[in-house]
Amino acid sequence: MLRGTSKDSTARPLGDVEPDEPLSTFVFRPDQVIKKTNTVHYSRLMPRRRDKLPKDRLETSVCRSGRLSDAQVWAICSEFFDRHAPKSAVGRGVGPAEAVFSVGLRLDPDGQPYPEHANIVGWQDSLDVPDSELKHLWMDQAQRMAPRFTYLPRR
Repeated sequence: MLRGTSKDSTARPLGDVEPDEPLSTFVFRPDQVIKKTNTVHYSRLMPRRRDKLPKDRLETSVCRSGRLSDAQVWAICSEFFDRHAPKSAVGRGVGPAEAVFSVGLRLDPDGQPYPEHANIVGWQDSLDVPDSELKHLWMDQAQRMAPRFTYLPRR
């Protein structure tokens, strides 16, 4: 097994992300779900700085879940998400990659730390503008993607 890969993943990185490919984002609190629409809250799609450095790359981590069984997705979640989140995931939001593309963002299928991993990238960023001033732009894109990510509880 490759270092940093899950025994439940596909063993090697996948190619380019297709628009109809399902992506998953893991949810660890009930308030990260919009009950009325059964979709994820936009905050689950907001970007974070890669290494938490002031001007590091902005990205949102997602799992390319289309080729995985439910059991494989949750095994990846247990190994790579739950250990770093404040709480174990209670569910996941599943939406098409096209939701990302439709708001002018891209997917970087880096396959790290597991083959099905990708990052949503292309968020507006500027070295001379504080994150607090750019946050409304990121929020707009995340709010437009979130309604396309249906919530599925963990079983």
